[in-house]
Amino acid sequence: MSNPSLQEQLQALVPTSASTDKKGSSEKQEKHFPKKTAPKKVAAQKPAWLEYVYYGLELLKAHYPQCFKEPGDIKPLKVGIKQDLVKHLGTREDIIISDKVCMIKSLSYYVTTLYYFKNVFEGASRIDLNGHTAGVVTAEEAQYSAEQHKIKLQKKSARSSAKNSFSRHDRAETSA
Repeated sequence: MSNPSLQEQLQALVPTSASTDKKGSSEKQEKHFPKKTAPKKVAAQKPAWLEYVYYGLELLKAHYPQCFKEPGDIKPLKVGIKQDLVKHLGTREDIIISDKVCMIKSLSYYVTTLYYFKNVFEGASRIDLNGHTAGVVTAEEAQYSAEQHKIKLQKKSARSSAKNSFSRHDRAETSA
């Protein structure tokens, strides 16, 4: 018998009766007060790989809270942390294999975010899985991080500009 993943555990906690109660009451309400049919904006759905990475990040934060933080609190990680993570996860029998793999894959995303690059500066303390100091960032590492941060910002700006020009084009076509 395998242990349920964190995602399965969270889904098991969601009460099913609450969703049926809401549905029943809204059906009654619709009979008396029909909904207006205004066009709705469809929220952009995240790609499956991004959902997978976010799930892995949540697992990392849950199992290693002293190491993996929210974006504003990110600290540079120890050089070789991936090997430490693989070794430590190998000893954990309470985590299913697919979740271990997800955490290891999500680590590479974590260390390539804007927030991570922003916090890797010369002299900053690196931390290990337990949140203990494990070295400092060198000048060369800080320079590389600053360059990567700049590149990511430029890409983000370019995507934002392209998205805005596309939106303006859409609005122009629908109004015509």
